[in-house]
Amino acid sequence: MPETADYPNWPAALPLHLAAAYCGLSVDTFKQVCPVRPISFTSSSRGDRYLRIRLDDWLISKDPNTPTRMRRFGDLP
Repeated sequence: MPETADYPNWPAALPLHLAAAYCGLSVDTFKQVCPVRPISFTSSSRGDRYLRIRLDDWLISKDPNTPTRMRRFGDLP
């Protein structure tokens, strides 16, 4: 299995072990807590892939911090 450091640009659709690694979780924990459902490319579970954008949405929804508005050019401090 390749190390996650080999993925500077993560694929858009991730198999289970990479989806868990992308989220910083073990596979077992990922299966327990992640509500994102995989899409199936084949009839086998080996063809299941998790969309990275859906994982990002889920992770952002877990963030307890309030979003900060970036200052635009011309905004006063």
